[in-house]
Amino acid sequence: MSGVRRCQTNNIVENWGQFVDKKELLSIKLSKIMLDFNNQIKKIVSQHPDPEVEQKPDGSPVTKLDLALSSLLEQIGHEKFPSACVYSEENYSEFNFPLLAIDPLDGTKEYINQRPEWAISIGFFPQNNWFGEGWIFNPLTNEVFDDQIDSRQFLQKRKYSGEVSHSEWEKGLYKNIKSDIFQISPKGSIAYKLGRLVAGQSDFVVSLTPKNIWDIAGGTLLCNKNGINFYSEGKKVTEVKQIYHPPLIWCFSELSEELLSIFCSPDKHP
Repeated sequence: MSGVRRCQTNNIVENWGQFVDKKELLSIKLSKIMLDFNNQIKKIVSQHPDPEVEQKPDGSPVTKLDLALSSLLEQIGHEKFPSACVYSEENYSEFNFPLLAIDPLDGTKEYINQRPEWAISIGFFPQNNWFGEGWIFNPLTNEVFDDQIDSRQFLQKRKYSGEVSHSEWEKGLYKNIKSDIFQISPKGSIAYKLGRLVAGQSDFVVSLTPKNIWDIAGGTLLCNKNGINFYSEGKKVTEVKQIYHPPLIWCFSELSEELLSIFCSPDKHP
């Protein structure tokens, strides 16, 4: 059975106070904080049924829903994590620790195409390592991926299923991949794919395009808690950086050698 759970909203009234050091910041439960805002998030989403698209200076799309969610999540971040650097896709400058990395709408293209495979992703890092708390929420499917879902363990199978992006799939980046044990299929945003991985709905995730920290923070922190490793350019990732370069692979160590040989070897790289 999948480890995914559906959102149940409660009213939580807690005074987190003013945190003054990293030890106190470790006591924060991101999932409990965000539980009280799920209905507000869903209300904002319901107010934007049709994408209203603008262009960022770099030419990438941004919608009014991106900006509305960003405004809410940044406000939550500053109020609930007053000692943390709030680093959001739609509003970023400093990159310091403690760090709260926010992607208010990971999968803007999925949202524009009205495909319910995008998600909100938040990752909290007390220090510069992959230890912290992740939270991913798909408000359309009501799926929550956080530290409350059942822990995963590696299971030996005859075949393992992996997920990649629709855009990379449509570009034919995986057409040359041949394997007797790995099956690949397209799915939505990277945050949503990582949530599904943690929930046991896939066995590995691959991306062949660079990712910013806000794209992968929540999902990678959840992966780390479940013994799922993150690899960038053929090496296991331990440091928190602003951007990671492909090939990017998330998998259990038992699958890493063969997956790395497929995606990192020059003669096999798509």
